[in-house]
Amino acid sequence: MDSCRQTFGSNKYDLNRLSEFTLFGSDDEYDYAFTPCAIVKPDACHGHTVSNEMSCQYDRSFHMWSTMSFIDSKSPWPPNANASYTENPDGPGTGILMTTTNGDPCFGVTRYMRITFICDKTIEQPANMTVVEWIRCDFHVEVRAAQACPIQ
Repeated sequence: MDSCRQTFGSNKYDLNRLSEFTLFGSDDEYDYAFTPCAIVKPDACHGHTVSNEMSCQYDRSFHMWSTMSFIDSKSPWPPNANASYTENPDGPGTGILMTTTNGDPCFGVTRYMRITFICDKTIEQPANMTVVEWIRCDFHVEVRAAQACPIQ
């Protein structure tokens, strides 16, 4: 995904380096799967497949899936916005923030994801993410990975 390549000052990031990994998280009610900058693998969503889906949410109580975000310009829902990016506010070179607002409708609004990719050179094979639903349909995700570090 072209937008996954970003430059902030002298720091160049390429989150496409994470597209080979599917990250998993869960909370008291839901399971989550996310393949940054690529289509999530069907087996990650327990067989649930939606074209161009980048992340999904499974409601364990109702056995239902929802799409959390789509690849840029591929959402069937308006406003079909692309992901936006900023550098991690913890300081230059510490990571990047991706914001998506193009998921399935959720109680009258579109699902919102703010993913903080934290540069952690000790995690070369990321598999997990932390997901917190701050308010209904507003998800904050944390991913620690070496691939979130600036490109050398």
